[in-house]
Amino acid sequence: MGVRPYTVLHNERRGPYCTLTVGGEVEPSEPGQFYMVRGDWGADPLLPRPLSILGEDPAAGTLSFLLKVVGRGSSLLFELEPGHKVTALGPLGRPFPMPPAPGGPPVALVGGGVGVPPLVFLARRLAAERIPYAFLQGARTKDDLLLVEDLAALGTPPLCTTEDGSAGAKGLVTAPLAVALDAGLGAVYACGPEGMLKAVAGMCAGRVPSHLSLEARMGCGYGVCLGCVVPISRGGARVYERVCQEGPVFDGEAVLWE
Repeated sequence: MGVRPYTVLHNERRGPYCTLTVGGEVEPSEPGQFYMVRGDWGADPLLPRPLSILGEDPAAGTLSFLLKVVGRGSSLLFELEPGHKVTALGPLGRPFPMPPAPGGPPVALVGGGVGVPPLVFLARRLAAERIPYAFLQGARTKDDLLLVEDLAALGTPPLCTTEDGSAGAKGLVTAPLAVALDAGLGAVYACGPEGMLKAVAGMCAGRVPSHLSLEARMGCGYGVCLGCVVPISRGGARVYERVCQEGPVFDGEAVLWE
């Protein structure tokens, strides 16, 4: 882990989303980890932005992230062109635990919005190790469905839902998750909006393990600023843990939802 310089190689934009690929020295990471990324834009904004890893090739020296414009920092990253410079600190955080070797029940990956990229990274790893999985993606509209072709190329097309019915089944992603749980799962991995994660945790409680990747505002990314703490139950006691260090992946039954 360390702060390293990178050069933008590609920036593929679609609506408010972009897939940013940078080149430089890449330390191998695990699905669910992230980087703190900052462009060469001076003192405003001061802080880097946390971005989940979509993919990497340490041998080729490439890293990719998918982000959505939500504020000034993400807007500046969205506008980067090939050749521009960025700095990134990572890989950071606690990754998703890998399921047992092939032979057990399938697992479900449940993603929404910019929570989809780290699950795509995980899906690539599962496919490479021949571990069966289902990928469930929920979105408001068809324009918010992400990386569908990338997932299909892995051999397991995602089951998509949209709230307005513009693509896939109309409704929430929790509907196909309920069906999958009844059919039998070994575990559930999820990343996305807080409401979705809370629902997933509740559905899995007492049935199967759930591994949730939480989002939080971060200042440093390595646990010093304490700006990303969340309430967690440990041994029956309420404690506060850092999303950037003890997370971002937490046991769903341990998270105390506010």
